[in-house]
Amino acid sequence: MRRLVAHEILGRAARRHPDQLVVSGEHRFGYAEIHDRALRLADALSARGVGRGTVVGVLDLNSHRFFELHFALSLLGAVIHPLNFRLPPADLAYTIEHAGDEWLMVWTGFAEAVAPLKGRVKNWVWLDEGTVPDEALSYSELLEAGKPQEPDSARQVLETDVYTIFYTTGTTGRPKGMRYRHQDIILASLSILHHLALYRGGAEAHAHDVFMPLIPFFHIHAWGTAFFVPYLGAKLVLFERATPDVQLGLIEREGVTWSNMVPTQLHMLLEAAGERRLPLKVLTGGSPLPKGLAARAWAKGVRYSLIYGGSDQLATAIAALPRGVDPESDEARAELATWVFPVPLAEVEVLDRDGKPVPRDGRTIGEVRVQSPWLPPEGYHNDPERTQASYSGGWFASGDLAVVREDGALYVVDREKDAVKSGGEWIPSALLEAALSEHPAVAQVAVLAMPDDRWGERPLAVVEVRPGHSLDEAALRAFLQEKVAEGRIARWWIPDRFEFVEEIPLTSAGKLHKAALKKALGLAR
Repeated sequence: MRRLVAHEILGRAARRHPDQLVVSGEHRFGYAEIHDRALRLADALSARGVGRGTVVGVLDLNSHRFFELHFALSLLGAVIHPLNFRLPPADLAYTIEHAGDEWLMVWTGFAEAVAPLKGRVKNWVWLDEGTVPDEALSYSELLEAGKPQEPDSARQVLETDVYTIFYTTGTTGRPKGMRYRHQDIILASLSILHHLALYRGGAEAHAHDVFMPLIPFFHIHAWGTAFFVPYLGAKLVLFERATPDVQLGLIEREGVTWSNMVPTQLHMLLEAAGERRLPLKVLTGGSPLPKGLAARAWAKGVRYSLIYGGSDQLATAIAALPRGVDPESDEARAELATWVFPVPLAEVEVLDRDGKPVPRDGRTIGEVRVQSPWLPPEGYHNDPERTQASYSGGWFASGDLAVVREDGALYVVDREKDAVKSGGEWIPSALLEAALSEHPAVAQVAVLAMPDDRWGERPLAVVEVRPGHSLDEAALRAFLQEKVAEGRIARWWIPDRFEFVEEIPLTSAGKLHKAALKKALGLAR
């Protein structure tokens, strides 16, 4: 690569691995053909006025179209805005306006969802290769109109040019936007890859792996896989509209060996697999990996590594095995589900309320602060108030609570806003959720803080029961008493109240939607 700009990655893959496959639905393209299509798109869009700094919103599933646009827009120096199709309509419209999108490229499957936006953005492209709903351009028309030639703009794109903008899920207020430069997103993506390639863990990544990211492109470009898979020259499988059953079929048919997903996706994949084994390497994160889910996954052949990070900090830390730990042992299973080490080039500190580092004893809780070369240079886009609260002196204050071990490994135990403060002491909801998740009848569980006149707050557990199982409060209390006897949790952590629900709502990123649960239960504060 001559420069750290996105389209250089695809150009390199096309030269070195021209026939390596990108599979998307019924399409099977080599990297050379993907590169050719990206050049055609760039040429056609350039003729229509897309150029340096033009913000282009893309609303699509993980498809070859979306993958190609990552590089076509880079060739023009444009800014790609991956749109979160799981956001409520009002929040989606807000992100489009706040980012300053001048073009929208939308898969027709989302036509109804975006109908109210038609008058807000002038330029539209329907991401389909057949008929389209109106007089707007179609993706196939762009491909046919463009020439497979590198535009002059491609050599003028700088590493420090803004490449992408994306937004948080907005569960605690308006979504926050981050603009990242080419060098930021590429360094962060390659740091994920280098960590997975250099250190032993469940989600080790190598050039011979076959990758199928289940994290949507709108979420940090599928956790960097849009860039580090072609950087490796590896086979890429894009699931498009696949259900868990179809995903399992893709894994078997295409020989998928590596995937990324949030814990709720892993839960659904395991449920769909039934009694079948699932020999798959999985990078998981977005929320803690419950121990019950980790045990079920391990028993089915899934090997995993936990990743810690987020839209406003990108990659920060990933699980890896300390020296001497047998990778197939129970110790490895627990280690890879909980403890994470900073990725190359990232620095992490855990501070107490006085701003001093907590002891490295694996017990004392503090707030995680992060420093890396890829933090967004301006903080939150056009949002000085929230930027000032989170970004200071080159560090990002995450709002996450963690303990740190002597070897520098972190265990992120909770979000400060989700932890229960009872009698002035923290009860980490994630640790309680992990203990409850080990009950074989628990599908998912969320622990919330509820007001208490005596203690300030006490924990409440919301439980989703697995299909075909029965469960009541007495059984869960007895189960937690066993965890107390094992020294896993403190007796005073046991929830004062249990609520059983048919389904726990999820955020647009697939995490437990605690804000929605709090509102439904009258606990919002």
